[in-house]
Amino acid sequence: MIRQDDDTNDTENVPLVLDVDGTLLRTDLLYETFWAALGHNLFATLRILLRFWMAPEQLKRALRTVADPNIDLLPVRLPVLDLAREAAANGRAVHLASGSDQGLVNAVAKRLDLPGEHFGSGDGCNLTGRTKAAFLTARFGEGGYDYAGDSRADKPCWQHARKVIAVAPTRRLSAWLGNLGKPVTTFDGKVSSGALIKEMRPHQWVKNLLLLLPLLISHDFQIGAVAEVLLAIAAFSIGASAIYIVNDLLDLEADRRHPEKRNRPIASGALPIRAAMAASALLVFVALGLALLVNPLVAALTLTYMASSLIYSLWLKKLRWVDIVTLACLFLLRVVTGAMAAQVDVSGWLLAFLFSVFFTLACVKRLTGLTRASNGGALRGRGYTQDDRKSLEMAAYAAVALSAVLFVAYTFSLAAAESFSSPRILVFSVIPIALWLVRVVRLSDLGKEDYDPVVFVTHDKIGLALAGAGVVIALLAS
Repeated sequence: MIRQDDDTNDTENVPLVLDVDGTLLRTDLLYETFWAALGHNLFATLRILLRFWMAPEQLKRALRTVADPNIDLLPVRLPVLDLAREAAANGRAVHLASGSDQGLVNAVAKRLDLPGEHFGSGDGCNLTGRTKAAFLTARFGEGGYDYAGDSRADKPCWQHARKVIAVAPTRRLSAWLGNLGKPVTTFDGKVSSGALIKEMRPHQWVKNLLLLLPLLISHDFQIGAVAEVLLAIAAFSIGASAIYIVNDLLDLEADRRHPEKRNRPIASGALPIRAAMAASALLVFVALGLALLVNPLVAALTLTYMASSLIYSLWLKKLRWVDIVTLACLFLLRVVTGAMAAQVDVSGWLLAFLFSVFFTLACVKRLTGLTRASNGGALRGRGYTQDDRKSLEMAAYAAVALSAVLFVAYTFSLAAAESFSSPRILVFSVIPIALWLVRVVRLSDLGKEDYDPVVFVTHDKIGLALAGAGVVIALLAS
């Protein structure tokens, strides 16, 4: 939606100057470059941050020596682009003016077919705030340009512009703009709380119900133990959301190339990178605070989970097979944390069985990605090619067989005898469990499974029926 306070004739020969970050683009080029560089080379990026922290224009250029964001994939604010093209069609000069590196500003202009001269940071000049305003005033004269911006940093430019164009101004900024006594046009574009909630992926929290497993097996349902496990689940869920955000920041280019993931809030520009970073940091502290309310060991395991997930996002996910083992271990860590929260023991046989199941599901995740990859391509950023499909399928089926053997061994163990009154009945649970796992592997190989195994599991009626049969048998055994 656009609000315009004045019908000033825009066909006058007055240049239109557009800010880039948050105005023409629904993202910020500096943060895009930072996360692209971080995903490409962690240590080189950290060295650059430490060296050029106090020199923004040098920082922006140095980060580009590590990696550039893919300009062609960056989300554009279409109403602002339409405004620029309309101005150009009317014979007006259109210029981009941004604090981002000059090379990136030129690349954005080229992508969007905006010919002319454009201005960015470089050569010791950080083109932001008052510096940008002074440059534009010297270039076009007082009131000699119309300016489009999106934040308080653009106030000096608006003060010296002929006309104000503002993207999603806050109520306070809108009042300030109104007091300038100039024509004001505004574009909607505020960040909704729904974008952050979607980015946190609350549907993925169902994975953390695994923390309840040790409590269910031990049949210890005292209110205190249940409350502490539920608190640990909340801590794990919030901590996982913090890492989901980081993972999406590192995967921006891959997500934007993906047929479904490109609609994620950060990739689409619905959630600004800066807001996502702040939210992730806050969620980490909330998660650790909740975990400490349970006990220090649960807090340590929650921190271990978040740190391991971060290492996975930065490095391990790129290593073939290592990433699958890591995913299985992260799932297993949930079970161990649940045991520590409830203060109950878990059989080694059961942990080995669960690891095999999780390994199977991790193989399925990669197999699904390869099967549904466009044009039979490789998995970007994951290290797998179509040549790995057969190996992944064989590994998954081998893990299914191993999980069945380990489950049977568990039913004959002393731990099962202590937890179940009829462990010989429990052994029959292996049938629906094995059938369910085989079904999941088979459907992934056919490309009929969702990219997200959690979404698939919760919507697969046959799979839910098999899981339900296994639960019923376990209940009979207990």
